Amino acid sequence: MSAAGRQAMLVTASHSPIIEFPAADSEALQRVHAGLAEIRAEVEAFDPDLVVVFGVDHYGGHHMHSMPSFCVGVEATALADVGGTPGPLTVPREIAVGAVNHLRTAGVDTAISYAMDVDHGFTQALTRLCGGIDRYPVLPIFVSCIQPPFVPFARARALGDAVGSYLATLDQPRVLLVGTGGLGHNPRMLFPPIDEVGDEWRPYHLFGRSQNDVSQQAWIDYEIEAHQVAAAFLADPSIPDEVFGLHDDWDRAFLAQYCAGDLASFDEWDPQQVVDDAGIGAMEVLSWMAAGQAMERLTGAAPRQRLQQVCRVIGIGFAITSAGPVPVVS
Repeated sequence: MSAAGRQAMLVTASHSPIIEFPAADSEALQRVHAGLAEIRAEVEAFDPDLVVVFGVDHYGGHHMHSMPSFCVGVEATALADVGGTPGPLTVPREIAVGAVNHLRTAGVDTAISYAMDVDHGFTQALTRLCGGIDRYPVLPIFVSCIQPPFVPFARARALGDAVGSYLATLDQPRVLLVGTGGLGHNPRMLFPPIDEVGDEWRPYHLFGRSQNDVSQQAWIDYEIEAHQVAAAFLADPSIPDEVFGLHDDWDRAFLAQYCAGDLASFDEWDPQQVVDDAGIGAMEVLSWMAAGQAMERLTGAAPRQRLQQVCRVIGIGFAITSAGPVPVVS
């Protein structure tokens, strides 16, 4: 199918539930809000016909009884989780099923869900970058980032490459690619790995709603309360940044490499080293790998840095990159 007249745009951005209820204001937080507003205006001007979100999950919809590396949602519902916006996503069914077929043919063994639950790892980007979770048709693609063993960087890039080649076959005039998560932060106490989670929450981490010991709502209520407590700690200047996994130097180095136009340079990155250097939350940059590679395959464009800011009061190294809108060339 001809690419004539078609355009694509890329946005990658951090997210944090605590942006909804920080215990203190700061100049850094104001810069984050300004950066998000600027990108949102550009997205609105672009007016995408399809938004492809490479998102992450925090035990909202994916659990350890069967954790896929990647999953494409054919139907998806957003939870009222901490920092999330509830409601159904408008997923074009034919496009979603076509994506699964194309990815598998291309050698990316993605799972498929006809009843995907998504949390703030999808909806904060849709709300703050796109103006709402149902404003545009959305293709949700889950990337596993919260539990070891982690997806290799090379496989996240392979996912993005296959998605980019698939999007080149469609006829949507304007496609927005979104990657969400990262940069450095360490919410390990809030979302512990399965070998560290306590007995109280272990049934939910393992089986989600497929068990009767812990309800999904109980988990959501606990996470809301726990994040409110965390917000208070983040507002306490006596606690060092490193306690929260905030590492400005790591964030800067990652962005410099990400925006250098050679995403293949990440293929040899060791996920465990990333966790050691920048916290378990830094692994969410796998969604950036996929989104960036999809954009490169579709248009040849590389991302450019728009914002880099350790934002202590919301507990994250916050960054935004973008590319385009530019013509589709593949």
